[in-house]
Amino acid sequence: MESLIRKCIKDMETVAVSGKYSLDAQVRAYDLLEQLLDLYYDLPLPAGLKDVAAEFCSVYEANASVLDSAFDSSALAAAAADVLKPLNEACNEARFEAAAAASLHEFAKEVFDIWQNSGVFARRRALKGLRQRAGFRLEAHRIGNYVAKTFDLQNEAASRFAKAQQTVYSSDVAYKIRPGLYAEISARLAL
Repeated sequence: MESLIRKCIKDMETVAVSGKYSLDAQVRAYDLLEQLLDLYYDLPLPAGLKDVAAEFCSVYEANASVLDSAFDSSALAAAAADVLKPLNEACNEARFEAAAAASLHEFAKEVFDIWQNSGVFARRRALKGLRQRAGFRLEAHRIGNYVAKTFDLQNEAASRFAKAQQTVYSSDVAYKIRPGLYAEISARLAL
């Protein structure tokens, strides 16, 4: 906690000099406020944090007007969107792969039904279509294995999509962009 407070002090000094908030500074400030409210909501701060808290409050009071005027939510939202753009593209790609794998598995099940219940020509036509769609060699006497193989492919693609989706959700920091975080932290640390 002490190191996070010190980083936020440096962030405030940087914002005061440059006149711009960075996305990382905003995220750190939000995380610090969240930790303060979670850990010490009704409790006084531990003795070890009092010196750092006093330093934070003094730096905030010295730079309060600059910090308030430097906040630009649209620039921070654009920075957050830039961070998410490649992750969203990867997530969309994984979504399409998962949909294609699910479609291939459903087609393999249909071909298996045709293989079990149809004549020779329908079997050959269905197997040829499955081979073309799958993109890998399929042997006629192992048609049941293709259903299992495409099911595994479907599960792997769904797993990759879920991981990509989780990465996008965990990297989305747009909700952490709020004005007045340093003021709230200073008020909390002053208690």
